[in-house]
Amino acid sequence: MGQTGGMRGLAIVAWMQIVVFACGGDDDSAGDAGADAIEAVDAPADVGTDAFVRLPAPTCRPPAPVEPPTCGRGPVVRGALVPGSASAAHDAAMAAQARRYDRGFHAIAALHTGVNTEVTIASELDRETVRAFLQDSDGWDLEVFAGTPVEEMAAWSKVAGAYAGVGAAADAFRYAVLRDEGAACDEVERARAHVVGALDGMHRAVEITGAPGVIARGYIRRDLRFGDVFAAEVVPLFDAEGNPLPEEKTNGTWRDDQSGAYPDYVWEDSCSRDMLVGWVVGMAALWEVIANDATIDAELKSRLREDATAIARTLMEVGDSGHDLEIHDADGRLTFHAYLHESAIDRVYIPRFRDNGMHAIMALGIMAALGRIGGDEVVQDYVFNDLIRARRLHEIARDSAGVIDFGTMTNYSNYNMAFDGAWLASRYLCDDEAATEVRAGIDRSLYHSDAERNGASLEQSFFDFVFASAVMGGSVGVPLRASDGRETVARDQGLETLRGFGAAPIWATGRVQCDEAEIAALLCELDDGSEVELLGAIGRGDELIAATTIPMAVRPPSNFHWRSNPFRVNATGNDATLYPAVDFRFVYWMGRYLTVE
Repeated sequence: MGQTGGMRGLAIVAWMQIVVFACGGDDDSAGDAGADAIEAVDAPADVGTDAFVRLPAPTCRPPAPVEPPTCGRGPVVRGALVPGSASAAHDAAMAAQARRYDRGFHAIAALHTGVNTEVTIASELDRETVRAFLQDSDGWDLEVFAGTPVEEMAAWSKVAGAYAGVGAAADAFRYAVLRDEGAACDEVERARAHVVGALDGMHRAVEITGAPGVIARGYIRRDLRFGDVFAAEVVPLFDAEGNPLPEEKTNGTWRDDQSGAYPDYVWEDSCSRDMLVGWVVGMAALWEVIANDATIDAELKSRLREDATAIARTLMEVGDSGHDLEIHDADGRLTFHAYLHESAIDRVYIPRFRDNGMHAIMALGIMAALGRIGGDEVVQDYVFNDLIRARRLHEIARDSAGVIDFGTMTNYSNYNMAFDGAWLASRYLCDDEAATEVRAGIDRSLYHSDAERNGASLEQSFFDFVFASAVMGGSVGVPLRASDGRETVARDQGLETLRGFGAAPIWATGRVQCDEAEIAALLCELDDGSEVELLGAIGRGDELIAATTIPMAVRPPSNFHWRSNPFRVNATGNDATLYPAVDFRFVYWMGRYLTVE
């Protein structure tokens, strides 16, 4: 980071230390800063003035035409970031692991919604059946294997956008890889059906709110076990006088279907930044893969484009705060964590401050992707003229996206959100100059920054692959190109982390590696026999953390590792919650999908 970027970073750190610790982050435990904390910024307007001459937005490069080999003719040689099945470098064991995760995902987790959710399987006997299904068979139908309806074995938790979106992206990338490698016809057809299911699941999150451009935080089927629990908490959008309920906005209130299309569902409002960016990651991947695929119904493509445009148009609106880039809700209010503007820190606008790099890269990525998906000229004009030319979000992202390291108190959800935004901005921006600056920011501000915990040091495969794609110049319709070798180092680190994932099925079993004596001595032997220095219970939420990252093979289980603390050594858990491994699936199939020239 240069001198200007460094001074800007120090200013951001000062503001964020004041605000983040006072108000919390995007998680459910965050405090309410209150409406009085939202101030109008004493800064230039968010839209161009009469003196600002708007220029035509760059023409967006379309996705590559789909001309796959005839199914069943594979495997076809197809260079990719993660070598495919026709390559001598193909990792067959990892591919087999991915297949088991994919089978579990669709046979259990996404069975009823088409998208990601966690599942509880209370019976030890049923858990053994799931293990045998995934490890000792190769089928995709658990009910046929078990001779028992899955509904009698499992209870489903809610769908949440941050994970549903990346699960949909995994399905999109997997389908594209199988299609383009000439896989067996039944495999391609099954993967295509999964994509259609994901498209339906993504659209449901928009339609169920009953408000154009509003997307749910999540949803659940009320007729499944657990669903009735969430349905019991449903609150109307308005009281008899038309006032929004609840009186004080929360970080998620359960609502009845507002569309009339989903009477068996209830949905959660107050979509936050992390949920929105997750949904958009899924929408973008689905669009990229199906845009030129004649086997996907044109009506499904139109529906996806319309949803993307509606969401983008609401984000463009300038609200009562005097700012745009705010997430709107079906009750007419902003969501609890609505703020993506570069002048906001968490839920507070800071006067004369316009340099929140994490917001800048997220907003730029979200809007670029939605503009690409929808093909809406108004959205694309806004991205180019307002966000890039007038407000220079690409430069803010370049210089400040990585100002999210708060030492031992770092919230790793912020890292995940920043890399989500970085992935979207680097891949879907139509302006090549702005995309180049974003990629420089991924390198210098996020991945190889001066921060003690930069992306390269965290051993998180998603971060590694986003960096590799950025330095290799990947974007829609453009294959990756070999760079200076750093991409290979990052790719290999990412693959090594993926190899550490546990065998399917993954349960939320607790892991206690460091006992009281080791904690007192600040030196602990991990379950793999390696030894780590401990820093104490000084992580965010008083987590016990080590001085170095924990190898994936012995990290405590997580429903999504890329937003979890990689320094964590101990964790409580249970043996009944099944994790769908959506973190692995997303990154693995992304790597298999990204072609290399």
